[in-house]
Amino acid sequence: MILNQDTREVSRGGDPITLTATQFDLLRYLMENAKRVVSKSQILDNVWNYDFGGQANIVELYISYLRKKIDVGREPMIHTVRGAGYVIRPAV
Repeated sequence: MILNQDTREVSRGGDPITLTATQFDLLRYLMENAKRVVSKSQILDNVWNYDFGGQANIVELYISYLRKKIDVGREPMIHTVRGAGYVIRPAV
C-alpha cells in the first residue's frame, strides 16, 4: 500500500483508493504505527485530536469503512487485537 501525504492519495496494488479526510488520517496514523497495536483512545487522541464526545463507536465505524475500501478482494491489512486495539500489517 502506498500513502502519499503530500497529495493525500492512497493506492494498493496500483489501484487508487478514494478516502475521506478522516479515513485518510486514520490510515496514516495506523501506517505510521505499523506492526504496533494502537488503542482506541490513542486513535481518538491522534486522529480526532481531542476528547471525542460523539458516537461511542466512531473508531470501530471508521475502521470498518477503511477495511471495506482497502481490503476489497485482498488479504486484510487491519487487524483487531481483542481488548487492546488495532494493528496494520502488510499483507503477505
